[in-house]
Amino acid sequence: MAEKDTIEELIEQLRQLKDPRVAGRTDHNLLDILVLALCAVMSGAQGWDDIEDWGRAREGWLRRYLKLRNGIPGHDTIRRVSLRWPVSTPAA
Repeated sequence: MAEKDTIEELIEQLRQLKDPRVAGRTDHNLLDILVLALCAVMSGAQGWDDIEDWGRAREGWLRRYLKLRNGIPGHDTIRRVSLRWPVSTPAA
């Protein structure tokens, strides 16, 4: 059995997260937004516009792994979803 790509392992882990948004009122899958944002930031993106630009430049590659049912989400969508996500800090 072949080893999974690192991206496939990331997707497998993120797929387990529950989407807190209202069902049926979203244009982009939560998984798509999270994978896009994480990959872009790990590649050097430093802001919402950078994440969107990174995604547009690599849309073909991302489509190998993600549905992207409405294409690459815009920077405002990426920001809104990211800011809504609960942040926790590790216990000391």
